[in-house]
Amino acid sequence: MPVRTRDPKVLQLKELPIFASLRVKQLSMMAANLDYAVIEEGQVVMTAGRHNDAFWIILEGRVELTIGGRVGEQLGPGDLFGLPSMFAGRDSTADVVVLTEVEALVASHQQFDVLVGDPEIAIRFKAAVFDRLRDEVYQLTRTSTAGH
Repeated sequence: MPVRTRDPKVLQLKELPIFASLRVKQLSMMAANLDYAVIEEGQVVMTAGRHNDAFWIILEGRVELTIGGRVGEQLGPGDLFGLPSMFAGRDSTADVVVLTEVEALVASHQQFDVLVGDPEIAIRFKAAVFDRLRDEVYQLTRTSTAGH
């Protein structure tokens, strides 16, 4: 069934696999609670040990995620970041630096709370956190056992 909307944010969200099967009503609610942002290359958008006040969905461009001084991975279109600290209400555990100009959808804490008020959206965000943690554990264990 085609999405019947003219809201470009709804269409952008619908193109992302994590949100593709959501209903138009849910996508519209998400779009209403996400702001569009463009961040220049070289900008630091999150710093480990500091309060994180935003959740990000990358539409275009790339960022580099560094955890514990180690480059964890590069994130690009369709990737999310800032979720663990938003859920936990704690400081960020990662540094995030923009590698190429990034176009993103961004939510503040207040907007994020509205988004996770929908159980289906909340479970998708939690699945994204789980996937990221699984990848980080894999990276850490692969790196620590590679030298032995």
